[in-house]
Amino acid sequence: MDKLEKVEINDSEQWILVRGKSLDSPLIIHVQAGPGFPMIPEAKAMEKNLHLETDYLVAYWDQRACGKSFDKKTDPKTINFSQLTDDIICCTKYLLGKYQKKKAVIAGYSQGATLGLMAASRDESIFDRLFLVGLDIDIPTANKYAIEFAISKATEKNKVTLLKQVIDLHKNPVSNAKQFQKRAKLLTNLGGIKAGTSYNQLLISTISNMISSKAYRLSDIPKTLKGMEFCQNALLPEFNTLNLFHRISSIDVPVHFVQGKQDAIAPYQISVNYFNHLHAATKTFTTFDNSAHMPHYDEPQKFSRLLRDTIKDSLG
Repeated sequence: MDKLEKVEINDSEQWILVRGKSLDSPLIIHVQAGPGFPMIPEAKAMEKNLHLETDYLVAYWDQRACGKSFDKKTDPKTINFSQLTDDIICCTKYLLGKYQKKKAVIAGYSQGATLGLMAASRDESIFDRLFLVGLDIDIPTANKYAIEFAISKATEKNKVTLLKQVIDLHKNPVSNAKQFQKRAKLLTNLGGIKAGTSYNQLLISTISNMISSKAYRLSDIPKTLKGMEFCQNALLPEFNTLNLFHRISSIDVPVHFVQGKQDAIAPYQISVNYFNHLHAATKTFTTFDNSAHMPHYDEPQKFSRLLRDTIKDSLG
């Protein structure tokens, strides 16, 4: 099955791609990183790396104002954590009803992991378990760590030009899309987002995924780029104040932390500290030593095996 459809979610038209080989399979919903990164174009690459569609129904969803779902008429005030959390709940309930499931598994990435956790804390009845990949936890501290990481790596590699860029970035806080993208480029080139991959390589891969996606038209590519900028400008002021230590201290849904040891965006030690802070009936923490912020791409076999083994055990 390879079904693409436009769905109205909380007064917003959003696109969902569902793939799989059997309607009887458990449902996994991928929740994208952000602000503003699309999920649907990643379907082909993720299936190639993780092979989840063989045994699961897998939903790839372009959230409000992201990717194929971008609409220039979107009110930027609706791009906030509360609304995006409600969107996850609404999307999940829609998919559960459509495919006659009781609960869904959430695989959330970075900001998507944060939103998944927020959704489960608001309505635990519809989620079987959460896989939190590179969870965004304490952004003020993470922002400081990103600068420290960049200075350390640029100095270690004797990258004088990159070091100057880090210092410039330190003087200008990441409060808008332009600065956010500048930092992403810098951290990627220093190995803190996808291990061993430069920014240009990651960008080419992302655009290639959009071009080769059957779900995307060429006109969706400029929409996606506009959506990234729109969402980043809208959400970053709130995003930069995020601290989950002050917001969620317990959860009734099983949670599985997936953390890259070389992550420059979501610091490893903060993730360990929050894992210890969070009360949950079931929780696990898996370290990916050779990964940065994208362990599902850096170590795909280990990541796929973790999901499979954990879901299999939960089903008895």
